[in-house]
Amino acid sequence: MEAPEAGALGRLFSRFVVSRDVAGEEVARLRAVPPAELRPEPSTRTLPRTSRLEGGGVGLAGEDYEATLSADGRQAHVVGRGRFPIETVLKVMLARALARRGGLLVHGVAVAHQGRAALFTGHSGAGKSTLGALWGQAGGQVLADELVAVWPEAGGGWRAAGTPWNVGQPVEARLTAVGTLAWDAASRWEVQPAGEVGRMLLLNALLPEATPAGRGGLLAAAGRLLSEVAPVRLVFARDASVATAIQGALGHG
Repeated sequence: MEAPEAGALGRLFSRFVVSRDVAGEEVARLRAVPPAELRPEPSTRTLPRTSRLEGGGVGLAGEDYEATLSADGRQAHVVGRGRFPIETVLKVMLARALARRGGLLVHGVAVAHQGRAALFTGHSGAGKSTLGALWGQAGGQVLADELVAVWPEAGGGWRAAGTPWNVGQPVEARLTAVGTLAWDAASRWEVQPAGEVGRMLLLNALLPEATPAGRGGLLAAAGRLLSEVAPVRLVFARDASVATAIQGALGHG
């Protein structure tokens, strides 16, 4: 990895760096090298094309980079320049690691209160970043407001954790609600049909790999999540009333 990328990623991940290996935890490694021939950086980005490799690995191909991931998901080789290829592959590696545990990597916002967390997802403009900002201004704990990791615990229940992107924090909490967002003049926490939450969840969960097995695993994880965690909708105003609604719901979760 070249020095500029290493420095930028070091700052991005600084809150998540540990000084030693943690017993029982997976160790993944990524190697990044510059391409032999530079390709122009595209003005817009699309999702990388994926392919199955011999031995069960996965290949990724973007507009100006290529990468290979080992079958166990713990080794990656990236040929490209800049942060984008490396971050993209790291997200895929994280999504695959969570998939192996029956979990998901979701584009959303996760807020926590008294050790309990709620994950909210939605389309662009639904209010994910706004909710995170309002909750943070009220002194609440924002686990993440871009990508949230969720997974089932062996003894029952689910956990949610922050990731390094945007305002993510290296903190986890028991996940007690998953839902969508809506705007209104008054804030309130509502029960919502699981099917409505599920449709938005599937649109915002990162697919570990574009194969039948990858899609099947994502569907299974989403189905289990919605059967074990309360599906809700948070309707909120752009004021402090949303903090009261969150505190009331998670404080009695």
